[in-house]
Amino acid sequence: MNISGILSINKSGMNGLQNNMDNIANNIANSDTSGYKSRNTTFQELVNNQTTTEEVNLTSGTTLGLNAGVGVNGESVTFTQGSLQQTGITTDLAIQGQGFFGVYGQDGQLLLTRDGSFKRDSTGQLVDASGNKVAIDATIPETNWPSGELSVASDGSISIVNNGNSTAVGKIRMYLPQNNEDLVSVGNNNYTVANGNQLQVMTNPNIKQGYLEDSTVDLADSMTDMIATQRAYQMNAKALQSTDDMFEVIDRLAD
Repeated sequence: MNISGILSINKSGMNGLQNNMDNIANNIANSDTSGYKSRNTTFQELVNNQTTTEEVNLTSGTTLGLNAGVGVNGESVTFTQGSLQQTGITTDLAIQGQGFFGVYGQDGQLLLTRDGSFKRDSTGQLVDASGNKVAIDATIPETNWPSGELSVASDGSISIVNNGNSTAVGKIRMYLPQNNEDLVSVGNNNYTVANGNQLQVMTNPNIKQGYLEDSTVDLADSMTDMIATQRAYQMNAKALQSTDDMFEVIDRLAD
């Protein structure tokens, strides 16, 4: 392997570590975001099998793979259950166990989220913090719901309670993907399903009204990972500088 190859290894390492640092910073920034799921960067070793007898002494028929750096294999999301915190706000909803709320983006696309910090807008519709409408099977149009207090049962059934009278108005539609690994983050704590996989509409979810699910980010672990990543980045930067110094020496000797 020549010096140019060494530079490529250092460059790939720094790029991968920068990607990991961005991911860690995003986790830390969302440590208090309701329903947020921590993300991890996965790496893969890049191997160069184009080794020749001019580079190393190989016996006949032997191949040797040399490390050619590191590549970012992808980003994984840890869909573990976050702890539930009581808020007492009737429009705050949390999911106990599996499942996702559905919200409709500005383009009408169905998005999935675990963040149940909802509210009713000026028209009476249940929306998320970005104003995206929550997926509801309404028996009475939301804009025509009677006045009163919102009551959500564990299965998602919605009623409006007024002076002891309860009026059923609909049910929150809950979704379950075939595999959580098929979910793709689209920002704002929302996900879409990749590869055209189908979503199952849950018939028996477990929703808790007046609660929100905490972020699954462990702040102490994230800070430790950030320090380790910074040090690894500094080591790659020093190795890159040393390789550059070697180039300068070789250039002077060649003149």
